[in-house]
Amino acid sequence: MWKLGLMTILFWLFFSVQVFATEPEPSTIALEHEQQIFTSGEEITFHIENTAKLKIVLVNEQGQKRMLDGETYKVTDWDLDGSYRAEFYQADILEPVVTVDNLFQVKQLTEVTKDEQPPSLNGIEITHDEAVLPTSILRVSADLVDTESGVKKAVLLMNSGLNHTEIELTQNNWTGKFESEIPLEKYQPGEKLTFQLKLVDFAENEITLDLENTIQMYQPKEPSFSYEGTDITNDTKKIVQVGNQIELILDKYTTDFPEIITPNGKTFSFKWKKTATEWKGSFVLTKELSGEIIQVNGMNPLLLVRSTNEPFDEVHLVNNSILTGVVQPDFSLISALSVEVNDQKFPIKREGNSFTSAEITTTGKIILHWTDWDGQTYSKQMNQEIKPVIPKVDKEIIAPPLVVPDEKEPILTTKASKTSVEPQENPPKKQAKKETKTKNKASSIPFWIPALMIIGVIIFSGNRAMK
Repeated sequence: MWKLGLMTILFWLFFSVQVFATEPEPSTIALEHEQQIFTSGEEITFHIENTAKLKIVLVNEQGQKRMLDGETYKVTDWDLDGSYRAEFYQADILEPVVTVDNLFQVKQLTEVTKDEQPPSLNGIEITHDEAVLPTSILRVSADLVDTESGVKKAVLLMNSGLNHTEIELTQNNWTGKFESEIPLEKYQPGEKLTFQLKLVDFAENEITLDLENTIQMYQPKEPSFSYEGTDITNDTKKIVQVGNQIELILDKYTTDFPEIITPNGKTFSFKWKKTATEWKGSFVLTKELSGEIIQVNGMNPLLLVRSTNEPFDEVHLVNNSILTGVVQPDFSLISALSVEVNDQKFPIKREGNSFTSAEITTTGKIILHWTDWDGQTYSKQMNQEIKPVIPKVDKEIIAPPLVVPDEKEPILTTKASKTSVEPQENPPKKQAKKETKTKNKASSIPFWIPALMIIGVIIFSGNRAMK
């Protein structure tokens, strides 16, 4: 048992020695001599240990900073009175890793040279992402020069005409440059930023420099909303069909992607695809949305989804004068329904989705008119037609044919025979037939033949008398 305890003690002793051996020795700075107060022109010597990877900055009570290069520092006419401390800085760490307070003091003489020169700009870098968005951050790094009292304050002024920002830059004690990161959330897309730099030193000399740098805020691509390839971005209402596709195109830097929202709060997502210039979202309208009025959040159009193009069902013509039917459920929001026949309009009464027209008092093809949910007027010619009613005739009367005499045959006139009071006996049938035949033959001889014969006899007789 005592052996186990001894081994434990030895282990912890060995571990403690190893930890102690691996700990770095602390960085220190101290005055080489006992003198504590210095004035212009005097040199201060320091004893420095373990500062190979550190930078030492001498800082006084007013914030005036002097970079220590080596182990000595010569007090200048522009070093301010007061107590100085030493700050040790490591690369990429803003705060000092070691601070030694009350290292020495400066007490200036009255006849020291005054600083009358403002700071100057040696160079400035303003960097940003490829596209400057309201979510972007500007990174500013200014290399400033003031060999006298030093730069007390550096303020970057940004102006776009609509917005203005002033950001004080902070000195990086490792690089000595004045830096800052500036958010651009207050600036709008498309704004142009111009810059100025205001510099003040510890002698209160001040200067404002106009910088050549300008930055254009990125102008995102406007969203584009389309239905079956037709743009509907600026539409208020749009009627769409199940099975067809809506498409939403957004800027390539978009980070907030809209969804499809139904009246009951249910959401549907687009299928997104990114290209070099844009985000493209597509969605095929499902039967589940039939009859719903949906909207894409952030976009203007309201969309009424329908599963059919046929507005009416069970349409009948009653007694050749009244039209009845049913409005399809997907078309229940239509209004101002009326019927037109022969350029005359007749009102229609609706009860729910059923409708009945007033009595139609004319004949012709039937056309239904209505105003749809989107405010557009539509019409549809129906298969039904109001036909004229023809009255029935009781008896058909046939008129005798008209007899027209032949113009070639002469019209003979005979004297009317005297009427006898006594009745005459009818001759026998054979005799009557013979007489009729004789008369027919006689009547068939032209009247001019006897006349020629008479004329011939007269001429012949005259010739014989002359002999």
